[in-house]
Amino acid sequence: MELKTKPISLRFGRRLYYFQYQEQLYWLKMQMKQGHHIYQQGFQHELAFYQESLNSTSLSSIILPCEIVSKAFIASRAVDIEIEQSLAQMLILPHAVPYFTVSARTLPIASIQDYLLRALDVIQGLHETGWIHADLKPEHFVEYQGQVKLIDFEQVQSMTQQVKTEMNATPRYMAPELFHGEVKTIQTDIYALGIIFYEWLSGQRLSAKNYTDWAYLHCQRLQIELPEKFLGFQSLLLKMLAKHKEARFDNIYAIKQALVSEIA
Repeated sequence: MELKTKPISLRFGRRLYYFQYQEQLYWLKMQMKQGHHIYQQGFQHELAFYQESLNSTSLSSIILPCEIVSKAFIASRAVDIEIEQSLAQMLILPHAVPYFTVSARTLPIASIQDYLLRALDVIQGLHETGWIHADLKPEHFVEYQGQVKLIDFEQVQSMTQQVKTEMNATPRYMAPELFHGEVKTIQTDIYALGIIFYEWLSGQRLSAKNYTDWAYLHCQRLQIELPEKFLGFQSLLLKMLAKHKEARFDNIYAIKQALVSEIA
């Protein structure tokens, strides 16, 4: 097994391993007992979501096929990993190809519309099952066996939950209201998706030095500047990225309708 954990996650007790079994590539995700309590809670939350998905045909079209295994099962088959210090269960997922790696500049407008629609489809499917992802970012979209899927459900939240926001989202993709401690909603997923689309179309990542700068950027200073080729997407992004959530699209279906009907 090859350790692939990001340095900051490694310090907080997260372990992510990449391995091959019977000519197939997989990921093993686990959390150490002595790791940060927020990371422990997130991992347990994700395991619970995947456990629920095993009995849901609706969720099966959104997520990767998964297996939740005990550390005793892994310990009998692997060495050189910190099994004894890990939490009781671990998550195994097949390898999937990152979705937002194709350069938008190489695609005609019609192909871009289709590309964005496929991403919208999977988010719409998640929302229709009664969940919001609550931590959307480009790396959480993957393609597996010809279908777009979502990964990383540590912050996933039922739409019936009304939980005040902890600072557990990624500032680069946080909607303005989250910086004021409001609850996550469909509109916060839509805002994050708008930033993902904007960065993909513009070919540039937003930048800020610290959390305060991110708050100023999203709450006051964000300006949408697209290459001339993509100006037809400007009004769509502006409505996805409206500072006030009431001014954003009501749902993913409305975004899809605008994407199809307004962009020639």
